[in-house]
Amino acid sequence: MTGLYIFIALIVVALIGWGIAELKSRTITFGHSEAEKEEAELIHKEQEERGFKEQNLKDLLAHNSTKGYNAVD
Repeated sequence: MTGLYIFIALIVVALIGWGIAELKSRTITFGHSEAEKEEAELIHKEQEERGFKEQNLKDLLAHNSTKGYNAVD
């Protein structure tokens, strides 16, 4: 019977922790500062000037090497 009580206590503690985490995530909002937004714009403009293009999954898989140790040779 002691094992059952421990299991129930574990479930209760997990549910309380989950509830606290949910409440915390709904009350705290995150936003970037103006300095971070300006820096991100600057980096984006520099990447556009250099011809940087973000790859999609198809591009990544086309250039992926999954040869394992044979890739080292």
